Amino acid sequence: MKYTYMNVFFTVAKLQNISNAAKELGVTQPAVSRIISAMEKEYKTKLFYRSKNGVTLTREGLNLYEMIENPFNELEKISNTLSDISSLKQSVVHIGATAVALFCYLFKVLDIVKEKFPSVSFKIYTDSSAKLIKLVEKGSIDLAFITTPCKVDEDLEMHDIYKLDICLIASKSYKKQLSEKVSIKKLEKYPFVLLNKEMQFREHINLFLAKHNAKISPVYELDSSALLIPMVENGEALTFIPRQMAEKSIQEGNCFIVDLIEEIPSRNISFVVKKNASHSHVIHEIKQEIILSHKH
Repeated sequence: MKYTYMNVFFTVAKLQNISNAAKELGVTQPAVSRIISAMEKEYKTKLFYRSKNGVTLTREGLNLYEMIENPFNELEKISNTLSDISSLKQSVVHIGATAVALFCYLFKVLDIVKEKFPSVSFKIYTDSSAKLIKLVEKGSIDLAFITTPCKVDEDLEMHDIYKLDICLIASKSYKKQLSEKVSIKKLEKYPFVLLNKEMQFREHINLFLAKHNAKISPVYELDSSALLIPMVENGEALTFIPRQMAEKSIQEGNCFIVDLIEEIPSRNISFVVKKNASHSHVIHEIKQEIILSHKH
């Protein structure tokens, strides 16, 4: 039996209506009826019961449908994937990222993805980890790159993909004063620039300070990690920051790493995406690329 005939039978059985099947297949209703009649003649058995409301499978029809259901469903998945790939020219991926994740990791990943999908457009949203997680949950963005520690609900999957080494940097004017190894407790009177108290990175630093009984009152509090380095470079201040974000400024001599006695706990950049969601081919590709690069 030809694939075309089987496809007509499968579509009619799935929709339980010859008219609807004809519309989906892009043919006339009489053509569908003729094919079904031809199949029944060839198999010498009735495949459908007809009624005013549509059609239902006979026992023999049901047996045939069960035999071809899985192969046809797989073909449909392949067809959908190919359609998805062919429409990538119009594909837009909505990505959320914290400032840290954006500067330390995301730019590199996007370069790799753009090589594979040069026609894909990206919309980037920057916000706190907590707010980005909510956007993923709502489906407002496709995926997010956040910084840990952070909790996510069971309907989301999270992968730690990049380690952030946290360091203490200071304006170059303090180079002589802080040339030797020093305890964080000894720096309490120095001017600090920190993030706002409600931000997770600030909570991370506060836990570190509390562990070592260091009481630091910042001169400035900011709402973005991206602003920490300019504040240190343009004034006399110290701040905690991922080393990866400060590398360029350190190399250019605009700031330096303070050699602390105490070790500052590291953080991670994590990739968050909704579980069991119907992701496009490009989203699936990004996910696989990220997980694969993390393993290496």
